[in-house]
Amino acid sequence: FPLLFLVSAPYGKLVRGGWWGPEVNGRVGWFLQEIVAPLSLTLAVVRGAGVFSFPSVDGRIAHDVDAASPPPLAKLFIVCWWAHYLNRAVLYPLTRRMSPTTGPVVATAVCFNLVNGALVGAELAHGHSAHLVRPGLRALVGGLALFCAGGGQHHRRPHAAPPTQGPEDCGHYVPRGGLFECVTCPHYLGEVMEWTGFAVATQTRAGWAFAFWTFANLLPRAVAYRAWYRDKFGDKYPKGIRAMIPFVW
Repeated sequence: FPLLFLVSAPYGKLVRGGWWGPEVNGRVGWFLQEIVAPLSLTLAVVRGAGVFSFPSVDGRIAHDVDAASPPPLAKLFIVCWWAHYLNRAVLYPLTRRMSPTTGPVVATAVCFNLVNGALVGAELAHGHSAHLVRPGLRALVGGLALFCAGGGQHHRRPHAAPPTQGPEDCGHYVPRGGLFECVTCPHYLGEVMEWTGFAVATQTRAGWAFAFWTFANLLPRAVAYRAWYRDKFGDKYPKGIRAMIPFVW
């Protein structure tokens, strides 16, 4: 986490040559790294009981759980997961101009999504936590509301603002509208909200771990993006805009 404040992963606006490896088409790399997450989760839902074991409601380890019958509430969260990643893997790269990424970035993202999807899927389908069997209404409703609000913000597109293009015709512009008036990366804030809501709603250890790593990965990157805009646009980029958390950071 602290290291990410010093070294930014080379993709998007922060891509650079050198020892980071060969460039990969942004759309292709993005699809490959994102589509792994729902496939991995589905595999864990279907066959994960023999790989991961979680405490059941009565505290015993559930080794022999019917892989075809996850808790009814878990099916809702599996649908939420698929909806998010179908948007991320298919719709997002088809509707955005994407900068190149690099081979090592795609490879590490694939590894992370493979493990993360398996952990979340296995615990949802085979963990049988007390919350998934007998959900608390406040956690469920509050978490789903936060998940939906974060998802809406995460997938919101900025308004173009050609008058504030960079002085050297860098091909970028200062995004405007909504939370872009407060932070450089409101889509990152939305993703943190989304997975925090998922963790609150599911009350799973894998969900909370994912929420933490989402925050730990995106906050330093938002700080780097703010610095990039300040460097490219100078005084045209408002000083009061924070990196990811409005009025704070």
